[in-house]
Amino acid sequence: MADRYKLVYNYKNGGKKLLEMDFKDGSHRKAFTLTEIDMFTSNFKNGEELERALNVVFGGYKDGFFTIEYKSSGTIKLAEIIYSDMNFIKTLASKNRGKTMVSKNDINDYMRYFLKRIETDSEFLNYISTRRYTNEYFRSALSNYLMLKNSNEKDAQSTLWQAEVKLRKEFMRYKTIRGIEVGRRNYDLEKVRDMVSDVTPLSDMNRNGESNHMKKVRRRIRKKDSINQLLLFNPDIYTENNKEKTR
Repeated sequence: MADRYKLVYNYKNGGKKLLEMDFKDGSHRKAFTLTEIDMFTSNFKNGEELERALNVVFGGYKDGFFTIEYKSSGTIKLAEIIYSDMNFIKTLASKNRGKTMVSKNDINDYMRYFLKRIETDSEFLNYISTRRYTNEYFRSALSNYLMLKNSNEKDAQSTLWQAEVKLRKEFMRYKTIRGIEVGRRNYDLEKVRDMVSDVTPLSDMNRNGESNHMKKVRRRIRKKDSINQLLLFNPDIYTENNKEKTR
């Protein structure tokens, strides 16, 4: 089921608040596709901006943090939230709103980029694999493709195209590319942090660069801008269901 993802606000002192919508056609939704949620949250720089914008329209978002929840194999799992720094995913989600699969044309260049990157950075592949940014189906398809691609056996080369087709199908899953990109973002950030800590004491960085950056991030957003951003989630005018919005 595509509409199985929920944008959840977790109160620090316990309890949750779901983003629920009543639409003009009379429908009520508290679960959405991943592309819909990503299309919405990617309008904001971070959780603080998202929190302020939702408070302008609905209220009740205070002293907590956002997560995306979904159920898989009977258990609740979490997905990281996409914010405005991830332009590629923002564009991909907007183009494929409400879908779980993307077209070949959308992923051909990305697949080539990914294969080239893991050729030159095996640590990156290990990072996204061991930290579960990809699922077992993708890892199996990728492993089979790489094994055949690097094999000198004649039979291997003749079946390489089949392995590539299977791998391409995995890349056509929106969630696959999303997971890889979240992993890449976190991997690159960790690399930068490691480089900075080797050169500059973290206390100096916090006093100088990071503190100035956070001041910019915390700028208040206007009510009008907040409402306009919220409307990008769905062109219909909606109101939040208030029945379950208490902690």
